[in-house]
Amino acid sequence: MEFHEATKHSYASIRTAFHKLDWANKPHPFKTYEDLPSTRLPREIPKPMSRTLKNLAAAGGNRLSLESLASLLYFTAGITREVRYPDGVHYFRAAPATGALYPTEVYVVAGDVDGLADGVYHFSPSRYALTCLRSGDYRGFLARHSLAEAGSSQASIVLTSIGWRNAWKYRERSYRHWFWDSGVMLANLLAVCSSYGLESVVAAGFVDEAVNRLVAVDGLKEAAVVVAPVGRSVKPAAEHAVVEPMSPKVRPLSARERSYKLVEEMHLASCIHSVEELEAWRARAMQKRELRHEDGEGFELKPADEAGPPLWETILRRGSTRRFSRQPITLHQLSTILETASQSLKTDFNGPHIDIYIIAHSVEGLPPGAYFHDGKNLKTLKRGEFRRVSGYLCLEQDLGSDAAAVFFFMAPLTDVLEKMGNRGYRVAQLEGGIRAGLAYLAAYMAGVGATGLTFYDDEVREFFSPHAGDKENMLVVAVGHPAYRAKPGRMILGVEDV
Repeated sequence: MEFHEATKHSYASIRTAFHKLDWANKPHPFKTYEDLPSTRLPREIPKPMSRTLKNLAAAGGNRLSLESLASLLYFTAGITREVRYPDGVHYFRAAPATGALYPTEVYVVAGDVDGLADGVYHFSPSRYALTCLRSGDYRGFLARHSLAEAGSSQASIVLTSIGWRNAWKYRERSYRHWFWDSGVMLANLLAVCSSYGLESVVAAGFVDEAVNRLVAVDGLKEAAVVVAPVGRSVKPAAEHAVVEPMSPKVRPLSARERSYKLVEEMHLASCIHSVEELEAWRARAMQKRELRHEDGEGFELKPADEAGPPLWETILRRGSTRRFSRQPITLHQLSTILETASQSLKTDFNGPHIDIYIIAHSVEGLPPGAYFHDGKNLKTLKRGEFRRVSGYLCLEQDLGSDAAAVFFFMAPLTDVLEKMGNRGYRVAQLEGGIRAGLAYLAAYMAGVGATGLTFYDDEVREFFSPHAGDKENMLVVAVGHPAYRAKPGRMILGVEDV
């Protein structure tokens, strides 16, 4: 809570905490190993064809192959757009990232993937390739230090965050972004796994030092954020009692890097240090949250029955909307986004720990006002036109006032921390990111646009009070029709070394 309070935005803090960006020192967006060879992934890969984003937690029994793994990696973290600016080419990716800085790196711990040798790999979006860090089956080691499913799955996706990439712009608040950016990528990953009929689960609990050592990162400048086992294995996991430290040579991101003490303190304070501590944490994390019954006037949601475009087209179409037209969206579209964003997820922290609040500006069949989603219906909190207020809450950005509706993903943070300790802070931000990512995908599948926004923390809670109580806002997503014709992305399977 000390970290959360210290990194809140307010009207005063935005105007007094001046920070000039050093563009000459902007971090490089891709991680490059200088002394390890990489192997290109197959260019002929399947495309996720699902036309719905429902039931992502449903079990699937299909096998993971090198080709489907390549597709999973691409549609989670691959390059979808090349845009030329005066300072050079910018590469945008399959999932959004705060400031388009892409701090999240992707690793694969493979032990039974058809067509891929067992090992620990790093995925390079720029080269569309895997770099082998360790040879052999390390699923047993990962299962012991994270989730049992890591040993019974064909592979686990490990997401890490390179802190400097985001701190260059967002400083101390950037620690929140570690989990926002990882969460929206997980939304893509879960959706693609569901499309391919692959089992998947998200684990926020793991022994930090062990997982960091496994993927050869230092745990501070770059640190593991989440472990996601995928694909059901028929091969018993090997036992690896010892994983030797290694420090492969990596190309520097900037000429100068700065560390932020508050970020380091927060991360270390939320680490899990032993298997015994992990087991105790997970027992608490899996306790079910008690949801209160909601009274009052409500509106029945009406999710669309018709199928949207294939998932792969939706991901390529997705891009953060930069200007909304103020045209209304339908109640079907709003309902579909809500149903998708609030669905059950298979995790090791037994959510939901995120509640969705909405300011509706222009939704056909829904009066303008503020609402709470109780899991089934919308409950009216305030009636009225709140475009100016919404824009102010979203850090005085026109996107918050011009959108058709704005989603606020809020968490009972005090309760989460009482149950899960400091690790609960990661969970709240991560789940907020996942649900925001699902809202993004659902919006584009429903034919509208979306964008993630930052916000004035306490003002958001005050606006939704008294209903919000002491909940804290994790993330904001605005949805609506773009005020321009947006071009879809395309599959870019590697670019020249950058």
